[in-house]
Amino acid sequence: MQVKTQKHKQNKYTVRKKILFAIVGVFLFLYSLTYIFMLGWALLSSFRDKLEFIREPLSWPQQWDFANYLDAFDVLEVGGNNLFAMIFNSLWYSVGGTFISIFFCNVTGYCICKYKFVGRNAFYNVAILIMLVPVVGAMPATYRLLDTLGMVNTPLYLLTMTGGMGFNFLLFYGFYSNVSWEYAEAVFIDGGGHFTVFLRVMLPQSMPMCFALGIVSFIGLWNDYNSTLLYLPDFPTLATGLYLFQYVPSIRADYPLYFAAIIMATIPVIVLYACFQEAIMTNSVAGGLKG
Repeated sequence: MQVKTQKHKQNKYTVRKKILFAIVGVFLFLYSLTYIFMLGWALLSSFRDKLEFIREPLSWPQQWDFANYLDAFDVLEVGGNNLFAMIFNSLWYSVGGTFISIFFCNVTGYCICKYKFVGRNAFYNVAILIMLVPVVGAMPATYRLLDTLGMVNTPLYLLTMTGGMGFNFLLFYGFYSNVSWEYAEAVFIDGGGHFTVFLRVMLPQSMPMCFALGIVSFIGLWNDYNSTLLYLPDFPTLATGLYLFQYVPSIRADYPLYFAAIIMATIPVIVLYACFQEAIMTNSVAGGLKG
């Protein structure tokens, strides 16, 4: 009798769980449709004529006009930088920022996790505390400090990403906490030093995680318009340009041209994430032997 009661409770719990998952699934499906609809509408609108878009903004394009994608490189300009220059700025900003931030978060996470020294716990607590401070609240002091150091409006701004803190630091800290220190002890027995342990043993093990976090970081920096707008005004990225174009009367009146630029900025991110989404999900949390 007791066994039947337990099975009845388990079946009841399973039914409730399925109903809850179904409701959440429907909600997320409808939520995703809103993004798909807007992206699809922008894609179709990028092939319209300006007058056609004004007359019938929600209809299927009568004539597929690919000239908008070519005209975008000639018409769209910010501070003397055309679309090619903005794409170049996006590349060096995203690639350089990704490499610097991931490397220093990796090193910081490894050192804090595996080495015991004075202030170790304090550094970890400060890293957590910084994540709780609103970015907007610290922005005036940050700008004044960087301006005093001569790091505003120069590629030297990328050096601000060498702090080694943030969410990626916590992920690397958790990763190295699951890597056995026996690897390092084996290197020490063979006469290797601490740099050898990190560069030849620990770093190779963390490469899948570096790759996954690097993709996410690259996408975030590619879409970041606020930082470059504030700290790199003479080096507008594609995201910054798209943000500023909406305030230009001539561009604002030609939505198909504007949508063409948006699609060109969005497609690389979508393709990158679609190709490596499995690597992002599987390698975000990885480890070796339990230490």
